Amino acid sequence: MMAPKELTHRDWWLGMADLASAGAAATAGRLEQVHLSIADETFNVLARIPVTRPVSQRVRQIHHGISTLSYRSVSAGALAFNMWLARQVSKD
Repeated sequence: MMAPKELTHRDWWLGMADLASAGAAATAGRLEQVHLSIADETFNVLARIPVTRPVSQRVRQIHHGISTLSYRSVSAGALAFNMWLARQVSKD
């Protein structure tokens, strides 16, 4: 039977980074949903007003596109970092 590996200071930091990056990816996804839901409340009100309807629809599309790109970029970056960490740990 093989003896368990002794944990080092580096292992602790790798574990913390793994936890933080996985948490950041999950949080970004949830924040995206919340952000778009809140924004939709305002855009729905503007869509009911005939004068603002044409402009608000276009602004909603642009807003949602930029927001989605931003949150998903953060999530993708965190997941990429997490995958890099997994490779660092597997090298040991």
